[in-house]
Amino acid sequence: MGNFCGTCGSKLEEPVATVKKRASAGQAEPNIQLENIKKKSKQYRAYFMQQLKNPSRAFEQGEKDFSNSLLSILLFAIVYTVSLFLVVNRNYFGESLGFFSFFVQIMLLIFLLFVISVFSLYIANNFFGSPNSLKAIISFYGGQLSPVVVGVGISFLLMVIQSFTYGQIVLIVSFIFALFVLPLYLVSFLATKKAPGLDPLYGFILYILVFVLLFLILVTILADTMLGSYLDRMIYLL
Repeated sequence: MGNFCGTCGSKLEEPVATVKKRASAGQAEPNIQLENIKKKSKQYRAYFMQQLKNPSRAFEQGEKDFSNSLLSILLFAIVYTVSLFLVVNRNYFGESLGFFSFFVQIMLLIFLLFVISVFSLYIANNFFGSPNSLKAIISFYGGQLSPVVVGVGISFLLMVIQSFTYGQIVLIVSFIFALFVLPLYLVSFLATKKAPGLDPLYGFILYILVFVLLFLILVTILADTMLGSYLDRMIYLL
């Protein structure tokens, strides 16, 4: 009888041990994911502060900072879109505006504008600058955005405290700088890195032509869509 009970005891203990093992494994996986998120967040914070202090560092790093550069672009787009929603919903719509649809469509519009800028830089760079990959150009671009992200962050905070006039001014300046002024700085930098040959001025002109052409095509395509109405309101803000 004792042996039988011992056998029963072992049979009862095995499932309990298995359950505990599975539970501990289940806890370990989220912990690993959480640690990875914390690690990546820490790495991005360090990257962000380095670029804030020295944006030109991006030209030295090249493709190494590609993922962090994409995060900066994404962060700019998110904070800008939320800030723009606060302005547009308050001043330029007679009825309540749905946040989700606005957020998705404006994010798409901003990314399309970034794509146009990056592609125009890539074309100009390949004709008049030192050969750089598309990933490198995105890294250069995103590496300059830290000050602009701070700008849209300040704009958002101004909106929160109901200082819409100053918040809107900062938002407009940040938008113009990120999508119009900054690419001009980048194309100027890239064009001057080529060995003597065609003058960098023509690289600058090529960028302008490609960007304007693609921008007009984008505006024409979106003219009859909801994105077109949002774009009109964004232009009106300027």
